Amino acid sequence: MPFLAHAPNKYAAAGPYPEIKVVSSNPYYAELLMDDYAGFASEFTAITQYLYHHYIIKNKKIAELLEGIAITEMHHMELLAETIVLLGGEPRIRGAFSTWGHYWNGCYIKYGTSVYDQLQADIEAEKQAIANYRYRIMQIDDPYIQKLLERIIQDEELHLVLFQEALRELPCLNRQSIVR
Repeated sequence: MPFLAHAPNKYAAAGPYPEIKVVSSNPYYAELLMDDYAGFASEFTAITQYLYHHYIIKNKKIAELLEGIAITEMHHMELLAETIVLLGGEPRIRGAFSTWGHYWNGCYIKYGTSVYDQLQADIEAEKQAIANYRYRIMQIDDPYIQKLLERIIQDEELHLVLFQEALRELPCLNRQSIVR
């Protein structure tokens, strides 16, 4: 599905996403991408973590930020699912190597006890995603997939900046407060 079906927003980097295609079927590459899709540090983990934080944070501006970024992460998950299928894989909600092939688990989320803790966890999640995608680009010798992952990294870098800005703007008094 083209991303234009999903309204462009301020939580995605400027520019289009590349067409989803692969050089050829490759089940190993599909398994590698499963970790980014629904493994321990994955799009699915980011989506559920950010939505959980969105649900319980009182600060409307931060809650909106979390929801907007989660929606962009959903698009990444969709792009990865389409790529996994083209590679001959099946995009079930599981990782591969990071989870020993087990299905996704809610214990992967960093729930946090304060807005400060949660934003710190979200910043770490974005840093990990960027590192994982850079490593995946080195592992996968397919220029189409590499181009897709490079584009996703642009979004993750934007998310990192947005979370860091939100953390800096958080009043000192609220840093220790328990959410709701």
